[in-house]
Amino acid sequence: MKTIDSLIDFFDRLATPRMTDAQIETVEKKLLNLAIVGDGEAARHYADVSLSHMRWERTRSTEHRRDFIHQAHDAKAWLTRPIPSKATTI
Repeated sequence: MKTIDSLIDFFDRLATPRMTDAQIETVEKKLLNLAIVGDGEAARHYADVSLSHMRWERTRSTEHRRDFIHQAHDAKAWLTRPIPSKATTI
């Protein structure tokens, strides 16, 4: 059974954009840390990534894998966005 799961994972990875499991895990951890300190947008992204991850784990379908990777890419883009500095007033 483990061999079949490994083959499914291999073919899913071929059919989806490149993003390693370590990169996805890093994105998920950063989002979770931001969500814990009260960032609502990070919480939304974390929920989206987590739900799509769970859906893919449950079904192992190529479509759900693509959705999961897409959510992870969106979250990574959000994390690396330029943050405008706030003007300080005295």
